[in-house]
Amino acid sequence: MIAKPVELASSKYKVKKYNLVTNKPNIIISEEAESLGCTWNKRGRIVWDKDVINRFFSLLEKRTDPIVVLDIGAQTGCYTLLAKFIPNSQWYAFEPIKEATDILLTNLYLNKIKNVEVINAAISDQSGTAILKIPEKSMLGLATLGSKPLRFNDYINREVRCIDLDSFIAERKIPKVDFIKIDTEGWEYFVLQGGKEMICRDRPTILLEFNGENMMQCGVSPDQLIELLTKLGYDWETVSEDLICTPR
Repeated sequence: MIAKPVELASSKYKVKKYNLVTNKPNIIISEEAESLGCTWNKRGRIVWDKDVINRFFSLLEKRTDPIVVLDIGAQTGCYTLLAKFIPNSQWYAFEPIKEATDILLTNLYLNKIKNVEVINAAISDQSGTAILKIPEKSMLGLATLGSKPLRFNDYINREVRCIDLDSFIAERKIPKVDFIKIDTEGWEYFVLQGGKEMICRDRPTILLEFNGENMMQCGVSPDQLIELLTKLGYDWETVSEDLICTPR
C-alpha cells in the first residue's frame, strides 16, 4: 500500500523543530513523532544517531546527478527527511508500522517534501506476509520480524506485508539505485538477500545497522552478514553501531 498524507493546514498540527543536518535549516516534525520510539529527544531536541545521519548526508550531497535512495525501516523519518536538502533525489521509504507511517507522511507534508514515496510494508527476502513483533509505543523502534525478541518482553503480534527489493525494483522499473539505508532490528541479512540482483547490478552505497543482539533475535550471526557483504563485493567501515558499505 502506498500511503498519502492528508493535506491539512499546518496550524492543525502541534509541531517541533529539530536540527537534522549541521549547517542546514531545521526540519519540522509532528509533536506526536516524539512519542514513537527514541528517535526524537523532546527534552534536548537531539536526534538519535545524528552523527551517523550527517555522515550519510555527506555522501548524498556529493552527488550532482539525480539519485535514487531507499530508506528501509524509515520509522518517522530521521533519514527520509534528508530528501528536503537533496532536491535531485527520489526516495522510497519503507515502514511496516502503520502508526509510524502516518507520522512520517505528516512530517513530509510539514516540510513540503514531495520527492518521497512512502510504502507501508516491510522489506524481506521474499514477498508475502510476516509477523512483526511490536513493543509498546515508546519502544516502537525496536519492533522486529525476529522470532525471539531480546530487547523487550511485552509485545503484540501483527501481520504485515513484505516485499523483496528485487521484485519491487523490477515492478517499478527503477533503472538504478544509488544509496540504501537499512535499519530493521536484525533483519538486515534478509533485506540484502532479497535485493541481491539489484545490488549486483547497481552497486549502491549501503548504510546498515550492525547490532549483534538484534541479529541474534533474527537467527543470524554477525559472521553471516559479513560473509554476505563479502560475497556481494563490498568493503565497509564502522560508524557507531552501523556499517557504511561501499562496492569494491
